[in-house]
Amino acid sequence: MSTDGSTHPTEHGSAGPLPQTPGGATSVGTPDGTQATGTTFPDATGPGTTQGSIGDGTPDAGEPGWVARNTNALISALLVVIVAALAIAAVVLYRDQRDEANADTEAAVTSFLSGQDLQVETIDCTGDTCAVIVGGQAATVLVQEDDNGDQHFGVSAYSGD
Repeated sequence: MSTDGSTHPTEHGSAGPLPQTPGGATSVGTPDGTQATGTTFPDATGPGTTQGSIGDGTPDAGEPGWVARNTNALISALLVVIVAALAIAAVVLYRDQRDEANADTEAAVTSFLSGQDLQVETIDCTGDTCAVIVGGQAATVLVQEDDNGDQHFGVSAYSGD
C-alpha cells in the first residue's frame, strides 16, 4: 500500500507512485529513468490505429454475410447429400433389377414344370436357383442360359435351407 496519501496500492514490480510536478500534474518518465518532456503521442489517425464506432448491431456493408462465410461448409454438406441420394438410387435400381430377374426366372421355371405336366404349388427364386414345391414334393431347380439365350433346367430333390 502506498504511503503518499493516495488510495491506489502500488503494484508488484512497479516503481511506486508517479512523481508530482508543481501544478499537480503527474510527470511521465522514460525507460532509462530520465524525465520525458515535450513528449507527444500520435493522434488517432496515425499508422497502426483503427477508428470505429459502436453500431446498432447490423453488419457493415463490407462484412460478408453468413452464406459467404460458410460457403465451403455448405458446398460440402450439399455434396454429401447428393452422394447419399445417388447411393440410395443405385441400391433401389439394383434391387429392382434383381427382383425383375428373379421374377423372370420364376416364370421360366413355372413354364418349364407346367410343360412337364407338374403343378407348381410354391416357388422362390434367388439368382439362377429356385426352391419349388411340386405335388407335395420339394425340389431345387437350377436355371442356366447358354450363349444363344436358350435356358436349360436341372431339377433335383430339394437341398438347402
